[in-house]
Amino acid sequence: MAEKTSFPHYRASMHSYNKPLLSTDRRMGPIRKKKTPFKVLLLMGTVFACLLYAIERPFWWDYDALEAPLWNEALETRLDEQHFNYNGSYFVNTPGCKMPSFPVSNEHIQKYVERPDAIDCVPALLQSDERWLWFRLREEDIERHYNVTNASLIQCCAHPFERLTDDEEHQVGNESCFDYPERIDVKGSEFVMVSCRHPALKDPFYFYRDYFAFVPRKPAVEDRIRALRQSKTGGDAGRKLNVMILGIDAVSRLNLHRQMNQTMDYVLNTLNGIEMFGYNKVGDNTFPNMVPALTGLDVDELSAACLPNASSTFDLCQFVWNKFSAAGYRTVYAEDSTAMGTFNYGKKGFRQQPTDYYLRSFFRQMESSVGYNKKLNAKLCLGGRSPTSVLLDYARKVIKTFGSEEPVFSLLWGVGMTHDFFNNPSLIDEDYRKLLEFMADEEQRDYLNRTVLILMSDHGIRWGSFRNTYQGMMEERQPFLIFILPPWFAVRFPVAFRNLRRNRLRLTTHFDLYETLKDFLDLENPGVEDDSVRERTNELYSTRPIPRGISLLLPVPTTRTCEDAGIVSHWCTCHDHKALTKNDHQVIQAARFAVDRVNQLLLDYPQCSVLHLNSIEDASVGMSPENITANHKFSDISVRFVTKPGEGEFEATVRIDSNNDSFFLTGTVSRTNLYGKQSYCVDDYRLKLYCFCGL
Repeated sequence: MAEKTSFPHYRASMHSYNKPLLSTDRRMGPIRKKKTPFKVLLLMGTVFACLLYAIERPFWWDYDALEAPLWNEALETRLDEQHFNYNGSYFVNTPGCKMPSFPVSNEHIQKYVERPDAIDCVPALLQSDERWLWFRLREEDIERHYNVTNASLIQCCAHPFERLTDDEEHQVGNESCFDYPERIDVKGSEFVMVSCRHPALKDPFYFYRDYFAFVPRKPAVEDRIRALRQSKTGGDAGRKLNVMILGIDAVSRLNLHRQMNQTMDYVLNTLNGIEMFGYNKVGDNTFPNMVPALTGLDVDELSAACLPNASSTFDLCQFVWNKFSAAGYRTVYAEDSTAMGTFNYGKKGFRQQPTDYYLRSFFRQMESSVGYNKKLNAKLCLGGRSPTSVLLDYARKVIKTFGSEEPVFSLLWGVGMTHDFFNNPSLIDEDYRKLLEFMADEEQRDYLNRTVLILMSDHGIRWGSFRNTYQGMMEERQPFLIFILPPWFAVRFPVAFRNLRRNRLRLTTHFDLYETLKDFLDLENPGVEDDSVRERTNELYSTRPIPRGISLLLPVPTTRTCEDAGIVSHWCTCHDHKALTKNDHQVIQAARFAVDRVNQLLLDYPQCSVLHLNSIEDASVGMSPENITANHKFSDISVRFVTKPGEGEFEATVRIDSNNDSFFLTGTVSRTNLYGKQSYCVDDYRLKLYCFCGL
């Protein structure tokens, strides 16, 4: 293709070269002298065109024979190596999806942005690394913060404990005591509670308590991995990459840029992160978004597969960490808030711990014993540290314990600091940047050279004043997903790497992340090699309908729609919205229909009040790329409304079929303000969004 583009240039050069000669000199001699440089130039031009073709062809050519070469996309890839032009019209601009672009900040957004006060926690007396516990405060600081003099009289004792169930722990082994300013070796303990006393204090005798988590090598885990290596089903550990997922709850992609610019500057400019601009959530809150990312199923499919009744735990469900475990990985799962745990909030959790290292018991003890400074749903101080700092300290211990040569799959999910607060991500910006710098430090034995690091969220902020703006509504549906790959990945797997970069500007979801994790599971599998990726691409593009989940190491089709990707219309951001008046007949019908659906959900709960439509706050109609209103005779009306009693704020998308005047919800009815204690009389996590408990 590149050779063809050089031919017109060649003809134009011949024309401009010969015309003056014919008019000024007909002798053959002078003409022969001028042909030599022309041949050299022609040869050089041909060589240059061939080189250009060889270099640029992978960017220009899509593997689907049904699609034309992607000339515009090639320009986007070359000119936009790291950053996206936020002033553009669309984040995604394909035949199947046009996702409108929004600014990170402007005068309308800035009024919602403020620097929150720092979290005021009493400084921790102790600190730890992967093996030791020691005093971190000087004697004068101890006196100032704990009203204790003569620190040499302080004695601390460490009490190991372990998980029995998701909601129960017990002490194991013997306590170990140490005096100020000594340190202590934790000697293989996973969780320890530390209590400190001073003889001058009689009430309380113990003036300090804290909790610490470690990453000991567990004999049963090491035996399993050794057996897998001997049987060769687990493969060679030296050929496997660590996979670490750092999740931050309720942070949209744009709010990540807005609030955590230190982290993003380091991710994009130093670590060359690959950011998915078209990442769209598939469900309301954390659970229906993380289930697709971790299982490839939606919540209904998961229930059918492994949750036979309401009291079922998740032990029979197959998560992606089970696949990594079977392939010879150690596995880690930690959330820094148990009150809002993905598999425990309104659900039954796990009977057996799901991963080799599982921190629910540890955080449960911290929250109940030393947690304070509670705001809304989370305690923002766990002893002397924030939930984020406890979680990221644990990430450092995982890295230092196993290094880069022993493969680990870890999912570390931060909830407490961001779940309820639009501006709080700015308070953890420095924490995440420092962790990334720690990973890149040479002392970590080349950790990032042997690791796939994934930064992600589940959705944007789901309530509050910013959420009630149009951009806030769209951002709530647009979480972030960023890949940081080893530098050699692009050389070793160039086709897969180019596909991943190309998919930055395609519609993608949590279902795709699951398929991508399976590819990262074993890079020695031929499926990631160039020829195999091409074969898989041909198979993908010949499959109808388009698969719901697509590995991001394959080229996501440009024809992909929200329906193809498993995104119901209510969550789809692949269309513009046209504003409607609040008193529009269809808007009123849509709002009343949504309230009626909610009341039907509450029929079996007489303790919940019947809800009535109080007011309509906003309304719009979705304008999709396919112009569904014209072609299919139905309209998707998005309406935001308030109900009484309780002044609950909700948002719903109602599809109205003009052929038969039928109505149905596309997705769930979203709650856009906090319900607090209004729903105390029901335990079902879904109904808590709607129930106003009668007096």
